[in-house]
Amino acid sequence: MRKIGCVVVAVALVAVGALASGPAFAAKGKPVGHLVVAAKAKRAGHVARRHRPRCRVPSRAKVLAKSRRLLVYQDNNFEDVYFFCVRPNGRTETLLASEVEFQTTHSKLVGGVRLAGRYAAFRYRWERAPCSQAYPCAPGEQLQGYYVAINRPGLPYGPVGDSVGENDTTFGLTAGGVLAWLKAVPGGEELHVLGGPFGTQAPGLAVDSGAIDPASFSVQGTTLSWTNAGTPKTFSLSG
Repeated sequence: MRKIGCVVVAVALVAVGALASGPAFAAKGKPVGHLVVAAKAKRAGHVARRHRPRCRVPSRAKVLAKSRRLLVYQDNNFEDVYFFCVRPNGRTETLLASEVEFQTTHSKLVGGVRLAGRYAAFRYRWERAPCSQAYPCAPGEQLQGYYVAINRPGLPYGPVGDSVGENDTTFGLTAGGVLAWLKAVPGGEELHVLGGPFGTQAPGLAVDSGAIDPASFSVQGTTLSWTNAGTPKTFSLSG
């Protein structure tokens, strides 16, 4: 009887060893290890989705403009900094900082924000601190002015644009990031474009000048149109 018991124990040990030497299997023949890895991957996916940035307006912020692709808002929690994000899951970026560290100017949006694709065109007023011993002014230095600009999504630097007059309020943009605007000059108006194939260096490309009617200015798709002394003109903003 002792020998028979030893044989039974030996067979059992061999059977256990054989099972332990290969991968463990669950129901329907699937390895348990694979199920564990799949479960971990599923949990990781849920965590990634939960922490993915969302393009939404935080509390106490004011929506300035929105479209299917872009959201622009002013956040009072950050000293009136203007932000934008590309929908649906874009990273929040600065559209315009009201104050810049180590600078004496204060900026504020004036008028509406115009959207096309991922881009926002806007006009803002800047004003520097009064001249004083702490903030001396250079002879003839301008203390305030206006700018028309366009954002640059995903790039480390801020918006690009050019200075305009107080009454220069005509501008438009394309979904490809080209900004077009009118600027008063002696003898009439001057038409400029900047961004995309035209570069980002102000004052951009001067397309036309003269007796341009601001009411005729239009950007449709990538076509810029206007009239100069009653003559209709067009210009391609696709380069």
